[in-house]
Amino acid sequence: MVILTSIFAYHNVQLFLRLMIYFLMWSLVLVFRFLHRKKTRKRMDERTKYMMKHTEKDKDGKYPWEIKDND
Repeated sequence: MVILTSIFAYHNVQLFLRLMIYFLMWSLVLVFRFLHRKKTRKRMDERTKYMMKHTEKDKDGKYPWEIKDND
């Protein structure tokens, strides 16, 4: 019975440690994303402006994704 109890205790400790590692990693990712959200948004805005500047418009001044198909 002592052997069985020690096996279950060992597995519970492993599970607890694994869950704590996952929780720590998840927390670090959330903190990192929170701290860099303005930088990411600024980079997206700059890339959008670049894309809009370098995308050709048709004769009506519309971008390719604004044209509706009449199918």
